[in-house]
Amino acid sequence: MPNCMKLLLITWGFSLPMLAAASTEFLLTEASLKTIADKGSPQLDQIQASFLASDLQRTQNNELFAPELFGRAAYSETNERAILQFIPVWSPLKQAQLGVRQNLKYGFTAEAAVITDQRTASTPTTKYNNITSTTLSFTMQMDMWRDLLGRISKAKLETVQLDSQRAKIEREIQNKSFIISLRRIYWSLVANQEFTKISEEMLAFSQKQAKETKQRFQNSVAEVDELARNEAQVATKKAQLLFFQYQKESQLRQLKTLLPELIDSDIVLAPYDLSKAIDIVTACSTEIALEPRIPYQNTQYDEATAMIRKVKAQTVFLNSRYADPEVKLYGRAKATGVGSDASGTSSYKGNYGSSITDIESTNRTGYEVGINVVIPLGDAKAETQRTKELYDDKRLSASIDASDAQVINTHQQLIKNIVLLNEVIRAQTLSSQQLERRLKFMQKKYQQARVSINDLIQDQDALLRANLTTIEAQLQVLNALFDYLVIYTETPCSFNRI
Repeated sequence: MPNCMKLLLITWGFSLPMLAAASTEFLLTEASLKTIADKGSPQLDQIQASFLASDLQRTQNNELFAPELFGRAAYSETNERAILQFIPVWSPLKQAQLGVRQNLKYGFTAEAAVITDQRTASTPTTKYNNITSTTLSFTMQMDMWRDLLGRISKAKLETVQLDSQRAKIEREIQNKSFIISLRRIYWSLVANQEFTKISEEMLAFSQKQAKETKQRFQNSVAEVDELARNEAQVATKKAQLLFFQYQKESQLRQLKTLLPELIDSDIVLAPYDLSKAIDIVTACSTEIALEPRIPYQNTQYDEATAMIRKVKAQTVFLNSRYADPEVKLYGRAKATGVGSDASGTSSYKGNYGSSITDIESTNRTGYEVGINVVIPLGDAKAETQRTKELYDDKRLSASIDASDAQVINTHQQLIKNIVLLNEVIRAQTLSSQQLERRLKFMQKKYQQARVSINDLIQDQDALLRANLTTIEAQLQVLNALFDYLVIYTETPCSFNRI
């Protein structure tokens, strides 16, 4: 063997114990799952991101009504020649503008600004040095039709705020649903372990039976078909155990996907009491059954639905104004002062201070009033409006109806489901007891050669199926209550306090 291969094998041999030691044991309980989940998980981050997406829309909409400071400054200089000698070429030219602007929630836009202009030039007969003008302006624009008195702006604000509140409620619901999904996996692992225990007991019994049959065959007491039937039964039980092991690994993989912190952990189930859990579930179901009406106080779905109804009403109004013309009235008042003091007959000089003084000492105010109109032509906008109205109506109505139906049906069906499943458990428990009793008699008869091996194996399989069905029914009882708690997240029973 080449030296490099030997080195590789030695390294691999040393690495195996290190890899085994790297994994830590995690004792799995419902409470420990909750503790790990509280530290964070990709799914919880995704739930938070969905909420933030809605809240981001709210904050972005609020930005439209936040005051903003704007400004502009420019400097230009040129060596160009005047076309006519008495028309000066202004150079350098200094311009600046500074102002505050805000969109109000009542269909108004207000703006206040200071504009300055300072320039220098000369002609063969006159010199202009830093001639300065300063303008104080105030502009107001008002929507006279579509957003009159801010009806559109206020409706949009209320819509995004309602949507943000709805998203917050849904985040709380989804967070609790995520914990319930972890609890489902936990109890599936418990059921899997119970399946495995029962199958291991039956496998041990089948192996013992096959061993005895082999001895009898060697002593020429049993036939070859009897031996083959027993060995086939052992192989079947082993295959069933392997299938349960596959199910367990799938459930663990799902758990580690939801909680990546457990990826390097060796997950071991802590001691549990399945029968006690079923009793707690039954007690919780009894408490729920005492509610004569739909317990809306135990669910947040009705709050989210109420938000959606309000959003729908606002959306109907917003869509009805979509194709309206835009008519905006604006007015601007301004005062301008000029700093241009004569120094002799051929020289003028100015500065910022003199332009401000000119505004204060002289009435140089002015105003401007106008109207802007935009009217959509053709059917393009009207067609878009009809599509938006239909889309939003279907989308929001479906959400409202689905939520209402889910709340009502979940409460009405839980008790029926629990009652039926409890009947199944009682029937299967009784069946298991009777089948176990019958199997003992069948074993004695088989040893006395009074029944065939096929009859004995059929009874063994019947007992196995009955025991597995009992565990499966118990798991279904748990899942039925979990389905209820996904909707009624505030149900005040001990099973919902994990």
